[in-house]
Amino acid sequence: MTAAVTTSLMEAFAAHAEIADPLHRFAEALMRGPSPFTPAEREAIAVRVSAANGCAFCRDAHGAAASALGLSDDALTELTSAAPPARLAPVLAFVDKLDREPAAVTAADRQAVLDAGFDETALHHAALVCGFFNLMNRWVEGLGYPSAPELTRAAGRMLARDGYAALVKGGGRPTDRSGGRP
Repeated sequence: MTAAVTTSLMEAFAAHAEIADPLHRFAEALMRGPSPFTPAEREAIAVRVSAANGCAFCRDAHGAAASALGLSDDALTELTSAAPPARLAPVLAFVDKLDREPAAVTAADRQAVLDAGFDETALHHAALVCGFFNLMNRWVEGLGYPSAPELTRAAGRMLARDGYAALVKGGGRPTDRSGGRP
């Protein structure tokens, strides 16, 4: 007898709430709580990591969230391109290297972020967004959850409107959504 595998990420969240709920609480704090990065910038970092990992579902859903949070399509393209805006370039270079070769990240990579005017909290947030989306990308890709345009757009709008705490079974307690600069 072969056991059935859940067919959607939302089904997986419900079937494994004991694991998914703490992840969503963590994501709410990381992605919507106070940060040196705006919620849209954090979503763009998630898109960059997910695109590098080949996770179309996360790339598309979090791209939709970044757009719904006010990041223009041009800005999202810039943030996820090889030549991002100067302000975030060292952060994204750090994230790219951390995503590709974590053991190769050096003090100089971290210092480049600090030299760009960011503080240690920015390093933590960038590393945690990268790590969180590596985990989620493996969950999504490992179980083969598809990226359907209507689903990912709806998921992105919901994340932008309600945050990650909305995914907690039985509802969560959203944190301050002002996070980061306007």
